[in-house]
Amino acid sequence: MAKVILESGKEKKIRNFYPNVFKDEIKDILGDVSNGDIVEVCTTDGELVAKGYVAESTNAFVRVLTTKDIPVDKTLILEKIKRAYEKRKHILAETNCVRAFYSEADGIPGLIIDKFDKYVSVQFRNSGLEVAFRQEIINAIKKVMKPKGIYERSDVENRTHEGVEQQTGIIYGEIPERIVMEDNGLKYYVDIIDGQKTGFFLDQRDSRKFIRPFLNENTRFLDVFSSSGGFSVAALKEGCKKVIAIDKEPHALELCKENYELNEFTNDFETAEGDAFLMLKILANRGEKFDVITLDPPSLIKKKIDIHRGRDMFFSLCDESFKLIEDGGIVGIITCAYHMSLQDLIEVTRMAASKNGKLLQVIGVNYQPEDHPWILHVPETLYLKALWVRVVNN
Repeated sequence: MAKVILESGKEKKIRNFYPNVFKDEIKDILGDVSNGDIVEVCTTDGELVAKGYVAESTNAFVRVLTTKDIPVDKTLILEKIKRAYEKRKHILAETNCVRAFYSEADGIPGLIIDKFDKYVSVQFRNSGLEVAFRQEIINAIKKVMKPKGIYERSDVENRTHEGVEQQTGIIYGEIPERIVMEDNGLKYYVDIIDGQKTGFFLDQRDSRKFIRPFLNENTRFLDVFSSSGGFSVAALKEGCKKVIAIDKEPHALELCKENYELNEFTNDFETAEGDAFLMLKILANRGEKFDVITLDPPSLIKKKIDIHRGRDMFFSLCDESFKLIEDGGIVGIITCAYHMSLQDLIEVTRMAASKNGKLLQVIGVNYQPEDHPWILHVPETLYLKALWVRVVNN
């Protein structure tokens, strides 16, 4: 087994459970290595620090799988997947869909597994993991979760940056066109094959739960960047008298309509296809007003260098939304970008509110749910932040 020798002092963060060894932290490589190889990570004195797999086309050259001197093989992979799934079984009392494995937070960097009822969506986020353990992971999913079908959604931008093909398709069994997700009394159609991410935004479970007590039959609700209608369905379930879902993707809005019919709602519901910024302006020009607005844009902030553009985007969204919100109304500002901090979100929301003469009270902050665990030693595992504010009469 080849050895990756760290620059002096760089072993400290690995011993503190950080899972990535970056290229500029490597002093030497003893032996030949290629993509997917298992290597030992050692100090300059030759002391073992960790074992992991090589992802040679990325800056994070070694992804750590263990800091112990144990075999890195199919048994380790099976145990990690089994342990992660066991920790989540209690969540299945509230929903039939769960993130069964979350990358670094569960000990296999680059691996995402979502379980939708009896079906599984799996994502290999880099080719090193795929080369190292693809079949072992598939076998472990079959053994631990016993799905009727497994679908691959390795259609992520990371792979393109590596110069490898994005991959999608049925790996095992069969995958239906639609799966019915049941979540805290709500029903949603999940589209593993063509839906966004791995099929559904499971990470918004706590946000959907948070807003529901604030809704009633008098609420006018605007769901911006609706995707397949996660917030819209929650609003309709609480009897909101008017709900509008905005998204630029026709397929997402079609799913919104299907979810409306699936739940047999009769409330006033409409979808609007188009750019969110433009649609907010159009609604303002029409004199529309809303009691609750949710802003949940996609992660456009991929790198730290994008943070200024991201802050500007959120400022613009809030600026337009505060023109539409009633006094006493609630706005939920949500980011799924790791580089956009909660403090960033607070600051741009405050500035946009001040511009529009709105006094805000924070009524809640929430993060991703427990099946998307946040590991303190790995800052990147905290990515979703939701800020909920109420416009106060002043």
